[in-house]
Amino acid sequence: MRNTFKSTFWLLVLAATFSSCEKKDVAQDVNTLGIGSYVTLVSNGNLNVDATNLAGKVSITVKEYGSKQDKIIMYVTLGNTSLDRSTWKKLKEVPVGADGTYLLETSGQEIATALGRTPAPGDQYTIYNQCITKDGRIFDVVNTFADFAGLPAYNMALTWKATCVCPFVPAAAAGNYRITADPWDGATGEICAVTATANSATLTYAFPYAAPPGLNPLVLTVTPTTGSVTVARQTYGSYGAGFENFRAEGSGFFFSCTGQITLTLTHSLPNGSGYGTYPLRMTKL
Repeated sequence: MRNTFKSTFWLLVLAATFSSCEKKDVAQDVNTLGIGSYVTLVSNGNLNVDATNLAGKVSITVKEYGSKQDKIIMYVTLGNTSLDRSTWKKLKEVPVGADGTYLLETSGQEIATALGRTPAPGDQYTIYNQCITKDGRIFDVVNTFADFAGLPAYNMALTWKATCVCPFVPAAAAGNYRITADPWDGATGEICAVTATANSATLTYAFPYAAPPGLNPLVLTVTPTTGSVTVARQTYGSYGAGFENFRAEGSGFFFSCTGQITLTLTHSLPNGSGYGTYPLRMTKL
């Protein structure tokens, strides 16, 4: 297993060397090839940007692997990983620690400044760790290839994710909401009343076109610090003979600071028949 890992790493080195867009990284013969370099994940810190406190930081700890490094240049984009470096916005440069480790951290305000927009709950950011070696070579997710970067055996941390959230405030969460997306029940435009406690919210009724038997409110379990939601399996209503006591379960977010509920719910019957997974979104009036 160890020899297999070493062989694959040298393939990674060759791929990274020949795919680099800079002339100085292109080898003319095998004798000029060097050892590649990347960082491995040591631990995750906080990965949530608080929309109500942009001074708060997100972070990970990583360690150099391969050729000795001089620094990491951190970049960010809004959304999923991009292999187009021209879309990356620079955050900062972080020198390598004496033991080869880095604490990579950035604040919500630094992300806002780099992207030129205020973070909004629900935004997801990709942060890129571009490794600069002592001899000036560059290694990142572009010239190391996403296929290698995604292999668990390498534990690479060339990219990582941060999500913008806001704390759940029951007083702000309670009220009437308009359903803005409901491809399952077809109730877009209908009004749903919401009540809330410190770590839960009750939607009466999440699916207005459902009927007895089994007609119940939908209860959400909410993480107070982030607004993330878990929906335990529960019965919410029926749709006629043979379709009694439909159940829903899933997850999502309740952002009380903006009055947005975004859920992804899987529907099924008590006999185990599944009817698919659908979004449910609501906006406070």
